[in-house]
Amino acid sequence: MKIYKSLLLIITVLIFAGCSDKPGSYAINDEFDIIKNNVKAVLGAEYDAENFNIIEQGYINDEKTEYQVKFTFDLNKPYLVFRHTGLPGELIFSKNNKEEWNCTFNSGNFQGLFNLFKSNYF
Repeated sequence: MKIYKSLLLIITVLIFAGCSDKPGSYAINDEFDIIKNNVKAVLGAEYDAENFNIIEQGYINDEKTEYQVKFTFDLNKPYLVFRHTGLPGELIFSKNNKEEWNCTFNSGNFQGLFNLFKSNYF
C-alpha cells in the first residue's frame, strides 16, 4: 500500500510538472542556439554568442497566449567598434491551436543582428 501511494504521488508530481503553461527552457535554449548560429554566419566562425542571461519574462497579453523573454548575451570577443557584452535580445512565443508554444519573434535573426550592431556602439 505504501508503494502504491508513493508511486501515485510521483506520477502526480510528474504530470503537474509537465503542465507548465509557458514555453519550456528547451524552447528558449533552441532559440539561443539559433542566435549562436546566426552570429557565426554574420560575423564569422571565430565569433560566438555566450553568457545568455534572462533578465525578464512573462505573458504580454491577457489571454496568456503570448510570452516574452528579454535577455542579454555577450560575444566572445569585440567586433570592430561595437560593444560586445550585455547585448540585448528578445524572444516572443505564441501558443498555437494545439496549445503548443512556437517562437514567432527572435531578435537574433539576421536582420535583428544588423539592427543590434547599428544601435550598440561601444
